[in-house]
Amino acid sequence: MISRRNLLLLINRKTVTIVFALGAVLIVAAVITFFLHWRDRAAPPPEITPPQSLTDLAEQYPQLRSILANPELDSVYKEFLVAYQRGGDEAARQLAQERGMLTPDGDVAITLVLDTEDNTKLVPQLEAAGITVVSAYRDRINVAVPLALIEAHLESEEPGKVFDQLTELEHVISVELPAQRTRDGSLIPGEGVGVIGADAWHQAGFTGAGLRIGVLDLGFAGHEALLGEELPDDVPLATFGWYDDDEVHGTACAEIIHEVAPDAALLFAWYDGSDAAMGEAVDWMLDQGVDIVSHSASGLIGPRDGSEWDAQLVDSLAAQGILWVNSSGNEALSHYRDVFTDEDGDGIHEFRPGEERLALYNNGHVKVVLMWEDDWEQASQDYELFLYDYDGNELASSQAPQSGEWGHEPVEWISYATNGATVYAVVTAYETDEPVVLDIFVNGAKVAYPTPAYSVCPPGDAVGSLTVGAANWDNDSLADYSSQGPTTDGRLKPEISAPTGVSGATYGMEDFHGTSASCPHVAGTAALVWQAYPEFTRQEVTDFMLANTIDLGEVGPDTGYGYGRLQLPAPPASVPLPRPTVTPLPQPEPGPTATPPPLPTPTPVIYTTPTPPPITGTGAGAGLLAITGLGLVAGGLCCTGAGLLLAGGVGLVVLRRRGRQEPPAPPARPRPAPSAPPTPPAPISQPPPAAPDVMPAQSTLCPTCGASLRADARFCPECGRSLPSAEAPRQPPLCPHCGTPIREGARFCRSCGAKVKPDRT
Repeated sequence: MISRRNLLLLINRKTVTIVFALGAVLIVAAVITFFLHWRDRAAPPPEITPPQSLTDLAEQYPQLRSILANPELDSVYKEFLVAYQRGGDEAARQLAQERGMLTPDGDVAITLVLDTEDNTKLVPQLEAAGITVVSAYRDRINVAVPLALIEAHLESEEPGKVFDQLTELEHVISVELPAQRTRDGSLIPGEGVGVIGADAWHQAGFTGAGLRIGVLDLGFAGHEALLGEELPDDVPLATFGWYDDDEVHGTACAEIIHEVAPDAALLFAWYDGSDAAMGEAVDWMLDQGVDIVSHSASGLIGPRDGSEWDAQLVDSLAAQGILWVNSSGNEALSHYRDVFTDEDGDGIHEFRPGEERLALYNNGHVKVVLMWEDDWEQASQDYELFLYDYDGNELASSQAPQSGEWGHEPVEWISYATNGATVYAVVTAYETDEPVVLDIFVNGAKVAYPTPAYSVCPPGDAVGSLTVGAANWDNDSLADYSSQGPTTDGRLKPEISAPTGVSGATYGMEDFHGTSASCPHVAGTAALVWQAYPEFTRQEVTDFMLANTIDLGEVGPDTGYGYGRLQLPAPPASVPLPRPTVTPLPQPEPGPTATPPPLPTPTPVIYTTPTPPPITGTGAGAGLLAITGLGLVAGGLCCTGAGLLLAGGVGLVVLRRRGRQEPPAPPARPRPAPSAPPTPPAPISQPPPAAPDVMPAQSTLCPTCGASLRADARFCPECGRSLPSAEAPRQPPLCPHCGTPIREGARFCRSCGAKVKPDRT
């Protein structure tokens, strides 16, 4: 810590001048940087050249004509083959990495969609062909095809032979890039325990004992180090599919569950986010006898009306009495929704008048999904999705066929590594006969014109899912990223909200944000309620929690908070005996004290956030200020420069006040004149008369402030104090350290702060 004396010594004209100059330089640099950054953004966006269709590419590369026309093959694999024709191995491998086609081992990842749930005959055929079967669940099979196997045919007359062979397998109706779910969180007792009232239930003996909670997540890295402290002593774990060794998201979610329900048994199912791996993980948890499933992840693809594959899986567990708790998603600022508009007739959607590109402000990788209102089994409206850079260069495309045939879905999606550069989504109408409502979801980015409504993603839209939104733990405000309902069929989602932004051991100094943090609060609370009321059904546990909430936002249920933020009531008076089995007991007729109060009707649904009004402006992304890249640098320079200028201003004020208050330096003490050489003795006997005293009179100082005084002064000209008339003013003592006059009786110097001996004269 800098002492007052040292601080005063630092404040001098030289230091203040340097601080002022440095601050001014930084401000000028910030202005220049802002000018360079916004000059390009304010300029009109370049014209978009309509991209090449697959038909155009087939004419350009006749050797790919057959494979490009194959309706069962995902367009990303067709792009891979085109990239090889254009740039060879290096270009093809680069595209595979940018588009998320490669497994952790460097193989090509593929999902086979079947027309049957019996995959037993197909699995051995794939393995015999040298293809690795990673996951197989009902009508989904994830496989890894060695890149060398594909490259062996690229120079032949049939460059797409491997893909053709996969589409020709019996019961295979589609060869797709695996669509993976993503975690709904960004990166010690957490604050949420006290916020929801779980601590009072712990004191009453309700800790979740006897309940088994399955944590289905994308990674549990580092959980071993937390066993016995932030997690139970022993936790069974199983892995499914390609999984990320470094992902800690599930560990952080499990921490919260253990904080809320410290005696509940936990089981970890680590899966890669794909449908097939998810199904295998769910089967494993069922075999383990779970009562509750906590799933802090969501997908982006589906009609969002509860009819998706994973939503149906959730409903099947609900039918067995298992409570599924799911995060609503973090897509409120990553979702765009509007009717296809083409005022200029060029076939390209206009996101705003004259704006045909949707800016995606991202962190390095995006997954962009385009969906529209159509039949999800036989889509007949054909739209296409493209990614461009700012200069109008096409980066990636998705051009799946939608011609009304069975199995055609109204969806296009792109996974792309952006390296942090802002990219732009473009939507074109390929073969359509009417404008429809478009939905664009982006994982890993915010969109220029966000639409929070209808942003809940599967499986959070399932009827059997208790879906959770995010409320900031310290003030109960709805997190701006928290996905909002309703579902596309008009149901209320999310039903409840819970704390987010809490602390924990997994993320250390960084708080755990996202609906991922909210979901495990509800899952853990369900264990407390089920322990207190073991006769409750899954639905009664849900109803109890929905009835015990704080109504926030609009009065009544709304599409942001649901029924409100979870708030447990006072705990029951006694703890029931442990449950004899891990499955729910037969439900007796609930008594008057165990039955939760009646719930308010969920209709009509109140929308928390309406669709944003049109945003005026030009250039890509005029609707959202993206503080990224040069903008972030300019902002930092501006703030730093302003801070230095402020510090310089404070220093200047201190110098001016010091100049007014400090007395002038005391005059030097006069020295006697040097003695004259001795005079030779006079020849007379009497001595000469003594010479008069010519010593100059010494200046006097004010005893109060130390100012110089005239010899006949009666008042000090600086401080105005009267001077004693009976005696001449005397000179006060000086500080031995800095020379400042010391006031009478002072023990410390008023200038440098040094301790001095008091004047006792």
